[in-house]
Amino acid sequence: MDQQREPDFNSNRSTPAQFRSKLGTYLTGVIIGFLILGGIYYQKHLATKRLDAIRAQEASTENANPTTDIKSEQP
Repeated sequence: MDQQREPDFNSNRSTPAQFRSKLGTYLTGVIIGFLILGGIYYQKHLATKRLDAIRAQEASTENANPTTDIKSEQP
């Protein structure tokens, strides 16, 4: 009597179909993680670039309009 056993889901071994499913889930998670990290670092890059531009603009404004101390004359 040949009886086919159903796969035991609690065992350490899995069928090829189960392995592919688990691998696909794992790789999808890894890809989503890298996309999130990439988005964070890209936003950080944009913020740094914006701050550098603001600082450069402030520095050029200070160089173009030098302020001099006006001392009041005492009588």
